[in-house]
Amino acid sequence: MDEVLPHESAYIAYARRTVRDEDEAGDIVQEVYAKLFTLDGWTAIANPPGYVMRMIYSHSIDRIRQARVVTMQPMPAPAITDVADDMPDSFRIVAARTQMARVHQAIAALPDRCRIALVRRRFGEESPRAIADDLGISISTFEKRLARAVQLLTHALTPYEPAMDDVSEQSQEKMLL
Repeated sequence: MDEVLPHESAYIAYARRTVRDEDEAGDIVQEVYAKLFTLDGWTAIANPPGYVMRMIYSHSIDRIRQARVVTMQPMPAPAITDVADDMPDSFRIVAARTQMARVHQAIAALPDRCRIALVRRRFGEESPRAIADDLGISISTFEKRLARAVQLLTHALTPYEPAMDDVSEQSQEKMLL
Protein backbone atom coordinates (compact mmCIF):
# COMPACT_ATOMS: atom_id res chain seq x y z
CA MET A 1 0.00 0.00 0.00
CA ASP A 2 2.89 2.33 0.80
CA GLU A 3 4.18 1.90 -2.76
CA VAL A 4 0.79 2.34 -4.49
CA LEU A 5 -1.19 5.07 -2.66
CA PRO A 6 1.40 7.88 -2.82
CA HIS A 7 1.12 7.91 -6.64
CA GLU A 8 -2.67 8.42 -6.70
CA SER A 9 -2.50 11.83 -8.41
CA ALA A 10 -0.37 10.34 -11.21
CA TYR A 11 -2.88 7.48 -11.56
CA ILE A 12 -5.83 9.88 -11.81
CA ALA A 13 -3.98 12.06 -14.36
CA TYR A 14 -3.19 8.98 -16.46
CA ALA A 15 -6.80 7.77 -16.30
CA ARG A 16 -8.06 11.27 -17.18
CA ARG A 17 -5.87 11.35 -20.31
CA THR A 18 -7.30 7.98 -21.34
CA VAL A 19 -11.03 8.54 -20.74
CA ARG A 20 -11.09 12.37 -20.86
CA ASP A 21 -13.45 12.70 -17.89
CA GLU A 22 -12.42 13.74 -14.34
CA ASP A 23 -15.16 11.86 -12.49
CA GLU A 24 -14.76 8.70 -14.52
CA ALA A 25 -10.98 8.81 -14.03
CA GLY A 26 -11.44 8.85 -10.24
CA ASP A 27 -13.89 5.94 -10.49
CA ILE A 28 -11.45 3.92 -12.57
CA VAL A 29 -8.62 4.45 -10.07
CA GLN A 30 -10.85 3.38 -7.17
CA GLU A 31 -11.99 0.26 -9.04
CA VAL A 32 -8.37 -0.61 -9.84
CA TYR A 33 -7.49 -0.25 -6.15
CA ALA A 34 -10.34 -2.57 -5.23
CA LYS A 35 -9.20 -5.19 -7.76
CA LEU A 36 -5.55 -4.86 -6.80
CA PHE A 37 -6.08 -5.32 -3.08
CA THR A 38 -8.39 -8.32 -3.58
CA LEU A 39 -5.84 -10.17 -5.74
CA ASP A 40 -4.07 -13.10 -4.16
CA GLY A 41 -0.35 -12.45 -3.92
CA TRP A 42 -0.47 -8.77 -4.87
CA THR A 43 2.31 -8.12 -2.41
CA ALA A 44 4.70 -10.15 -4.58
CA ILE A 45 4.38 -7.69 -7.51
CA ALA A 46 7.85 -6.36 -8.38
CA ASN A 47 6.76 -2.91 -9.64
CA PRO A 48 3.40 -2.01 -8.02
CA PRO A 49 3.08 1.52 -9.54
CA GLY A 50 3.73 0.17 -13.05
CA TYR A 51 1.27 -2.68 -12.46
CA VAL A 52 -1.41 -0.20 -11.31
CA MET A 53 -0.80 1.95 -14.40
CA ARG A 54 -1.27 -1.11 -16.61
CA MET A 55 -4.50 -2.02 -14.75
CA ILE A 56 -5.78 1.57 -15.19
CA TYR A 57 -5.06 1.41 -18.90
CA SER A 58 -6.84 -1.94 -19.31
CA HIS A 59 -9.81 -0.82 -17.23
CA SER A 60 -10.07 2.47 -19.18
CA ILE A 61 -10.09 0.61 -22.50
CA ASP A 62 -12.82 -1.70 -21.20
CA ARG A 63 -14.93 1.31 -20.19
CA ILE A 64 -14.45 2.92 -23.61
CA ARG A 65 -15.50 -0.30 -25.33
CA GLN A 66 -18.57 -0.63 -23.13
CA ALA A 67 -19.54 2.97 -23.86
CA ARG A 68 -19.47 2.23 -27.59
CA VAL A 69 -21.82 -0.73 -27.28
CA VAL A 70 -25.34 0.25 -28.19
CA THR A 71 -27.97 -1.38 -26.09
CA MET A 72 -30.70 -2.95 -28.13
CA GLN A 73 -34.17 -2.40 -26.80
CA PRO A 74 -37.23 -4.00 -28.32
CA MET A 75 -39.33 -1.76 -30.48
CA PRO A 76 -42.97 -1.47 -29.55
CA ALA A 77 -45.21 -3.54 -31.75
CA PRO A 78 -46.74 -1.39 -34.48
CA ALA A 79 -50.41 -0.79 -34.24
CA ILE A 80 -52.40 -2.86 -36.67
CA THR A 81 -53.98 0.29 -38.08
CA ASP A 82 -50.54 1.65 -39.03
CA VAL A 83 -49.90 -1.20 -41.47
CA ALA A 84 -51.13 -0.47 -44.97
CA ASP A 85 -52.91 -3.33 -46.67
CA ASP A 86 -51.73 -3.73 -50.26
CA MET A 87 -54.54 -6.11 -51.15
CA PRO A 88 -57.42 -4.56 -53.06
CA ASP A 89 -60.71 -4.36 -51.27
CA SER A 90 -63.74 -6.40 -52.36
CA PHE A 91 -65.16 -3.52 -54.42
CA ARG A 92 -61.97 -3.26 -56.50
CA ILE A 93 -61.86 -7.02 -57.00
CA VAL A 94 -65.45 -7.12 -58.25
CA ALA A 95 -64.88 -4.05 -60.43
CA ALA A 96 -61.76 -5.62 -61.98
CA ARG A 97 -63.59 -8.89 -62.67
CA THR A 98 -66.49 -7.00 -64.24
CA GLN A 99 -64.10 -4.98 -66.39
CA MET A 100 -62.28 -8.15 -67.53
CA ALA A 101 -65.62 -9.74 -68.44
CA ARG A 102 -66.48 -6.63 -70.51
CA VAL A 103 -63.12 -6.83 -72.29
CA HIS A 104 -63.62 -10.52 -73.11
CA GLN A 105 -67.13 -9.85 -74.41
CA ALA A 106 -65.92 -6.90 -76.49
CA ILE A 107 -63.11 -8.98 -78.01
CA ALA A 108 -65.52 -11.83 -78.76
CA ALA A 109 -67.89 -9.38 -80.47
CA LEU A 110 -65.21 -8.12 -82.89
CA PRO A 111 -65.37 -9.25 -86.52
CA ASP A 112 -63.30 -12.41 -87.06
CA ARG A 113 -60.61 -10.75 -89.16
CA CYS A 114 -60.12 -7.91 -86.67
CA ARG A 115 -60.23 -10.24 -83.65
CA ILE A 116 -57.58 -12.56 -85.13
CA ALA A 117 -55.27 -9.62 -85.90
CA LEU A 118 -55.70 -8.15 -82.39
CA VAL A 119 -55.33 -11.40 -80.45
CA ARG A 120 -52.30 -12.64 -82.35
CA ARG A 121 -50.49 -9.29 -82.23
CA ARG A 122 -51.34 -8.04 -78.72
CA PHE A 123 -51.71 -11.30 -76.81
CA GLY A 124 -49.70 -13.72 -78.92
CA GLU A 125 -46.96 -11.12 -79.45
CA GLU A 126 -46.32 -12.33 -82.98
CA SER A 127 -44.61 -10.05 -85.46
CA PRO A 128 -46.82 -8.22 -87.98
CA ARG A 129 -44.89 -9.80 -90.88
CA ALA A 130 -45.49 -13.36 -89.54
CA ILE A 131 -49.20 -12.74 -89.02
CA ALA A 132 -49.66 -11.11 -92.43
CA ASP A 133 -47.82 -13.96 -94.16
CA ASP A 134 -49.82 -16.58 -92.26
CA LEU A 135 -53.13 -14.90 -93.16
CA GLY A 136 -52.05 -14.32 -96.76
CA ILE A 137 -52.51 -10.54 -96.60
CA SER A 138 -50.21 -7.55 -96.91
CA ILE A 139 -48.76 -5.80 -93.88
CA SER A 140 -50.79 -2.72 -94.77
CA THR A 141 -54.02 -4.72 -94.66
CA PHE A 142 -52.99 -6.32 -91.39
CA GLU A 143 -52.29 -2.89 -89.85
CA LYS A 144 -55.68 -1.62 -91.01
CA ARG A 145 -57.43 -4.63 -89.43
CA LEU A 146 -55.50 -4.13 -86.20
CA ALA A 147 -56.33 -0.40 -86.11
CA ARG A 148 -60.01 -1.20 -86.75
CA ALA A 149 -60.00 -3.79 -83.96
CA VAL A 150 -58.50 -1.28 -81.49
CA GLN A 151 -61.05 1.35 -82.55
CA LEU A 152 -64.01 -1.05 -82.13
CA LEU A 153 -62.68 -2.31 -78.82
CA THR A 154 -62.18 1.22 -77.49
CA HIS A 155 -65.69 2.18 -78.57
CA ALA A 156 -67.17 -0.93 -76.93
CA LEU A 157 -65.37 -0.28 -73.63
CA THR A 158 -66.07 3.45 -73.43
CA PRO A 159 -68.97 4.14 -71.07
CA TYR A 160 -71.96 5.71 -72.75
CA GLU A 161 -72.72 9.27 -71.71
CA PRO A 162 -75.70 10.88 -73.36
CA ALA A 163 -74.97 14.08 -75.24
CA MET A 164 -76.36 17.35 -73.96
CA ASP A 165 -78.99 17.40 -76.72
CA ASP A 166 -80.16 13.92 -75.68
CA VAL A 167 -80.38 15.01 -72.05
CA SER A 168 -82.43 18.08 -72.87
CA GLU A 169 -84.82 16.03 -75.05
CA GLN A 170 -85.20 13.44 -72.28
CA SER A 171 -85.89 16.10 -69.67
CA GLN A 172 -88.45 17.75 -71.98
CA GLU A 173 -90.21 14.43 -72.46
CA LYS A 174 -90.34 13.94 -68.69
CA MET A 175 -91.85 17.37 -68.25
CA LEU A 176 -94.55 16.61 -70.78
CA LEU A 177 -95.54 13.42 -68.97
